[in-house]
This record gives sequence, C-alpha cells and structure tokens, in this order.
Amino acid sequence: MEVGIYIQWTSVYAALLCHIVFARENIWLYIISSMIMGAICFFIRKITKNKLGPADVWYGFFQGLFLFPKFIPLCLLIQALAALIIENKKFGKKSFPFIPYMSASLIISFLLQTLI
Repeated sequence: MEVGIYIQWTSVYAALLCHIVFARENIWLYIISSMIMGAICFFIRKITKNKLGPADVWYGFFQGLFLFPKFIPLCLLIQALAALIIENKKFGKKSFPFIPYMSASLIISFLLQTLI
C-alpha cells in the first residue's frame, strides 16, 4: 500500500518533460491543472485527518498534468464513486490503497478528454 516518493517524482518529471517536448503550447494549462488537482487532494487529506496518504496527494499532482481543468471534477467523481462502490462492498471500514482508483479515473477522464 505504499508508493515510493522517488517513483512519484520521476513520473511527474517524465510527464513534464513530455509536455515540454510535445505540447509546448498548452504547458501552462496543464501546470495550473496539476496545481488545482494537487490542492484538492491535499485539502481532502486534511479534511479526512490524513486518511489519504502523501503519495495520493503527489499522484493528484501527476493526474493534473494530463487533464484540462474542466475534466478535474469528472476525474474526482469517478474515483470517489469507484472507491465507494467497490470498497464498501468488499472491506467495509478497512483501509485500502486509493491510487488504483485514481489511476482508473485518470485513464477514463483522459480518454474522454481526447475524444471530446
């Protein structure tokens, strides 16, 4: 249930490098989106009294690097609904890793963003 911080930083830098090379015209939009998504995840972490781990917050920054700001609410909705539906039936009140739900919501939101 733990993701190393070096893996997270490497993925963020790799995503930024890809944006610098391939999407220079929209790089500021993605950086702003990353800041928004990271701030939302940090806010959720503080509200839930650190139930969301620091790796989840860093992954929130990573998610924002791929989404336009208008797709952030969709991404958050998908991950929250998936976690509520799947985890409540399986585990009840046990702790669970949240990054798989964040990854699935990122993929779905990114595909919808690309198609629309």
